[in-house]
Amino acid sequence: MKKELEILSTRYSCREFLDTKLSSEDLRQILEITRLSPSSLGLEPWKFILTEDKVKLQELAQIANKQIHVAQAAAVIIIVSRLDFPQYFESKLRKRKMSEAELNMRLKTYQPFLEGMNEDQKLAYAREQAHIALASILYAANALDIGTCTIGGFDKKALNDYLKLDTNKEQASLMIALGKKASTQIPEKTRFDFDEVVRFL
Repeated sequence: MKKELEILSTRYSCREFLDTKLSSEDLRQILEITRLSPSSLGLEPWKFILTEDKVKLQELAQIANKQIHVAQAAAVIIIVSRLDFPQYFESKLRKRKMSEAELNMRLKTYQPFLEGMNEDQKLAYAREQAHIALASILYAANALDIGTCTIGGFDKKALNDYLKLDTNKEQASLMIALGKKASTQIPEKTRFDFDEVVRFL
């Protein structure tokens, strides 16, 4: 358990990366762990776009308000939120081993909820799930001693256009810069005390 706790306690937002490539095995492992992330109703309303291309990293840095650590990263993962989950909900349910009665109950319960969302609600719902996947990326990378920095400050329209996304079906939600950390020093964490944020009922 100590090792697992260290993975959580030693992660920080890294903004200085070495000019070193990441192994394809490490990147694939991070993406595989992320693919297995939990999501509401098992909808997995996401896609993951990765680039290691130096020119593209420079271009993404411009879209991300010229944040230099995006350009200097070894790779960037972009989490794209899917908005078409009402259309594939039933087909995903049918892949599970459940009775027809159980399946119909879930469809009756949840399909109206999903189909009743407007576009803003769909995006908000999918982005909430994107943050679950984000946590998987951050901690999987830290377990491999890879630094990460979450990028939420970027021109969303510019990034959607850059990725050539059909924004009626999907939109970019988050960027994560990854690379080998330039420093071995772990910054001291400043967090609220346990009793300030935890309450037992």
